[in-house]
Amino acid sequence: MKKSTKRLLFVVGASVAAMYAYNKFVEITATNKNLLSDEGGDYFSFRDYNIFYTKTGSGSPILLIHDTDATACMEEYHKLVRRLERTHTVYCLDLLGCGRSDKPALEYTNYLYVELITAFVKEVIGNTTTVISSNISSSFTIMANHMDATLFDKMILINPVSLQQMNTIPDKLSKIKKRIIEIPFIGTFVYNLFTSSPKIDEAFRTKYYDKPQLISSQIEDTYYEAAHTNGSGGRFLYSSILGNYVNNTITHALKKLDTSTLIIGCTEIPKYELALNNYHKVNSNLEIVRIANGSLYPHMEIPEKINSIIEDYLV
Repeated sequence: MKKSTKRLLFVVGASVAAMYAYNKFVEITATNKNLLSDEGGDYFSFRDYNIFYTKTGSGSPILLIHDTDATACMEEYHKLVRRLERTHTVYCLDLLGCGRSDKPALEYTNYLYVELITAFVKEVIGNTTTVISSNISSSFTIMANHMDATLFDKMILINPVSLQQMNTIPDKLSKIKKRIIEIPFIGTFVYNLFTSSPKIDEAFRTKYYDKPQLISSQIEDTYYEAAHTNGSGGRFLYSSILGNYVNNTITHALKKLDTSTLIIGCTEIPKYELALNNYHKVNSNLEIVRIANGSLYPHMEIPEKINSIIEDYLV
């Protein structure tokens, strides 16, 4: 055997061994802190998958739907829940593919989440509810309302995803990205790299929060654990996001929307004013509140301010 061939085989073997070791390390250590216990919650069956949710407080119902991301979970709302549950019955869930819920190997689409939200409202809440959702998940809320206007009496959208992003459909490049993440072993390695603690810290500092000094190590650890709870199953949601499969044009639904709707938008997000203006152009009946000193998740960073806006709106 030629030396060059031996060298190549050695490099390949060493690379495979390193990837295996890293994947195993993440699998063993990512959930050691047990920050996402299911104590105090319950599970709802959707398409034979288990969806974790909590119900706290008393009063008129409010459903909180976190952003759609492989690192996301209901802990996005943990500060807001403590305030809302004083006067409301608060339902909070981990979406399919997120947190403590099942993470099956399937194609995650906008309509899949519309179905999930609809089923949860009808089968668990059992009544018309106020809904609060953020970023990408706001598109599911709008579409669910479009499909069944009896689900929500009021809608509150926190930094809803731009209409332009929702118009981005799967193409050749996005489909290739999706396939790579779904490849066993290699896809897991890539997923683990992009959902590592340093990457999550970077997201909090550059995207989620406006003031990095307010970020706690516990919430970053929680997001890291959420990404790796139930093994590497989160990579299938991650692949669908990269592939643009969770996107769906919502302009037609937004145009016909007549449910009372409040949008809370942060002026610190680059170019987000354009997104807010586009929402208002499509439907001028939308109430829009612009706030400063927050970024993508102001309900985590400045919960008192967000809670005050929400309570004033719900009066």
